[in-house]
Amino acid sequence: MSALQLAEAGLLPAIDDALRISGTDPKGLCVEITETTLLHETPTARANLEGLHERGIGIAIDDFGTGYAPLTYLNTYPIDVVKIDRSFVSGTPRGDNRLVPGIIAFAASLGISVTAEGVETPEQASYLREVGCPSAQGWLYSKALPADQIVPLLSHTYPPAPV
Repeated sequence: MSALQLAEAGLLPAIDDALRISGTDPKGLCVEITETTLLHETPTARANLEGLHERGIGIAIDDFGTGYAPLTYLNTYPIDVVKIDRSFVSGTPRGDNRLVPGIIAFAASLGISVTAEGVETPEQASYLREVGCPSAQGWLYSKALPADQIVPLLSHTYPPAPV
């Protein structure tokens, strides 16, 4: 969601309509905003974030660690997930950037989940498991897919990843 969308006065009624029409459980949704979106704070944007949270819709900060938003924003906004930017993961074959465990620990201390982005190798996935990262995404798991191929992917049961 862009900063412009987040600042729209009609955002919450539009989301309520979409949820009602689709019958979607809001707890199954997560809205992603970039870290820099938080820098465009307006009273409407704050109210929309709080309204999304009150509806049970998750809020994720995408590309975490690349913007200029102060860390205090993680404590003042209803953030559920931080997505560690791929630049922290893809720097080495193992992705062992010393900041990654710190980000994971910091987020955990605030009750915020973490997803690492840009995981492309089994070595990176192994490193992330070693440092306690609970979730990851990237081409190791799936390339970008057209919408009609996503449902079959999500309905497939996968064996646990090797350690």
